[in-house]
Amino acid sequence: MYVATYRGEGRRTKHYKSEKAALKSIRNWLKDNLDKGFSVGLMGPDIPPTEYSDWELIPFEEPKAASFYSSKEWSNLKAEAFEKYGNKCACCGRSPLHNVIMHVDHIKPRSKYPALALDINNLQILCDICNIGKSDKFETQWRE
Repeated sequence: MYVATYRGEGRRTKHYKSEKAALKSIRNWLKDNLDKGFSVGLMGPDIPPTEYSDWELIPFEEPKAASFYSSKEWSNLKAEAFEKYGNKCACCGRSPLHNVIMHVDHIKPRSKYPALALDINNLQILCDICNIGKSDKFETQWRE
């Protein structure tokens, strides 16, 4: 159990199950109360008692931004690509009926052309085998 003592306009104590949760809460509280001179003391089973008064000095990593491939924009565009180009590999002609997984491929790879990442005209449907073979090495458009 980690115990944080918040010292501001009054004093309160909160308990946390993990050091990460405590540091996140302390960081946010200090950030919200910037320039008020508040501080927070933290104690835990595997850390020495520590006093924090500057949120920027707290050893806490912000969660990484959501991946491009899990974004709402990409999810919507994928559906649009399947609607527009069908569910058949533009390279070899296979479909889910052939027990292959279908992918939406960036003709010009995102790694080299980030501005085209959400351009429907830069997409084509490929089976997993053709997509992995193409990788980001080629810019072949097999769409008709």
